[in-house]
Amino acid sequence: MKKIKKLIPIIILILFLISMIIYSDVVIKSVSFAVTLCINNLFPSMLPFLILSSILCNYGFVELVSHILSPLMKNLFHINSNCAYILILSMLSGSPSNAKYIKELLDGNRISINDANQVLLFSHFVNPIFIIGTVGTIFLGNKTYGFIILISHYLANLIIGIMLRKKEIPKSIPRNNNFFNIKPKGFITTLKSAIKDTIDTLLVVFGTITSALIFSSIINAFFNFNPIFNGILEVTSGLKYISINSNTILFKIIISTFFISFGGLSIHAQAISILDNKDIKYIPYLEARILQGLISSIIAYIMYMLINNII
Repeated sequence: MKKIKKLIPIIILILFLISMIIYSDVVIKSVSFAVTLCINNLFPSMLPFLILSSILCNYGFVELVSHILSPLMKNLFHINSNCAYILILSMLSGSPSNAKYIKELLDGNRISINDANQVLLFSHFVNPIFIIGTVGTIFLGNKTYGFIILISHYLANLIIGIMLRKKEIPKSIPRNNNFFNIKPKGFITTLKSAIKDTIDTLLVVFGTITSALIFSSIINAFFNFNPIFNGILEVTSGLKYISINSNTILFKIIISTFFISFGGLSIHAQAISILDNKDIKYIPYLEARILQGLISSIIAYIMYMLINNII
């Protein structure tokens, strides 16, 4: 039985390799699409944001904001105030960066494993520049639609944070870092480090998107799935397919909002692999993403109807 279990992944990979050879034209188109998508849409929106957020961290911006938001974190979300660090940076840089920040605090014993599992549920954010610029302006052709999706996405996440909060208000864990005691590195050193970390992150994003697109394109070649499948697997490709669909703009906004809030299984895999901890629970995270997708879609629908009635 053990030998069979070891052979199964190899057999699947060989079959997948054969499929890539048979559908080589589909694979080439998928890779070309991934390159175009990343260079023209994702990288321009993510690169400056990631570099700036990394520099801000060096100068103690996170410690300052975390200190200010301590009462909010404890009283509203019933979670350790140190998690404000994760929430703020996740809002700025998006997922799966939230997993990286959770791991940093978990490894530094600044949050517990329970805090890590809880904050993971409502720290799934997508880069705001990507939502407004790429999804709203480029994919849907109107920046207003991007703001509708952005607000819906963020509100749904915060609602989930309140809905799924623990009953007890946690006691504060003594903070070792104080904003006024931070000694930042030199700007040039910080800039070099920020650029290196950003490039590494973008390469991981590119690799994940490319792999997901190749996989989904081969599956589509066999079963001819619709764009919904692509969005569940990899959010960016799903958003692109929805944008060129002939459905109404309201339908596109609602489905795009769901895709962004759900995040795609590729981002789920990245987040869980970054955390790499057997005590991190995936099923509650998956359920929270489905719930976020549904709540954000409802909010997006209401906002769209209100805006159109006002106009």
